[in-house]
Amino acid sequence: MKTHTKILLAVMCALVLGLPLLAQTRDALTEQESDDLREVAQEPLKRMKLLIKFANARLETVERIQAEPKVANRGQRMHDALTDFRQIVDEIDDNVDDYSKKQSDLRKALGELVPAEQAFQSRLEAIKRVSEDPKNAPIMKSYSFALQDAFESVSLSLEDAKKTLDEQNEALSTKKK
Repeated sequence: MKTHTKILLAVMCALVLGLPLLAQTRDALTEQESDDLREVAQEPLKRMKLLIKFANARLETVERIQAEPKVANRGQRMHDALTDFRQIVDEIDDNVDDYSKKQSDLRKALGELVPAEQAFQSRLEAIKRVSEDPKNAPIMKSYSFALQDAFESVSLSLEDAKKTLDEQNEALSTKKK
């Protein structure tokens, strides 16, 4: 085999083996947060409370970074925190779907989730208003998509949570009759 063929083969192997590493995304949860969620996997209310707490923490990070103009890599850090927030909201939505398919009573959990997601929407709108200030325009470019994505994710999750809550209230009131 010629030398350039060996090199080409080696490069191709490296690319094939390296592609899965490129596809990996950051985990929105810390190891401790993941462990905490595993401990309450069979308890929808406790799990929802934890996920709400984790989402709140990510939004607090965004708000803190936004309030500090001298933070290094401000735009990228806001982007990352907003992306983590969106991933947690998506996890919340997945959990609601999974638990409702298992016929779990989610009324208490959804009773906590709906106002939390409404608060998330308000906070994201406030973040957007501050970001739209012309002095913030340069860094806004680095996280504007993540902010829009997070807002859309919360809106869809809130809509699904309300729908599921209505369905469960109706189904469980029918059972009582």
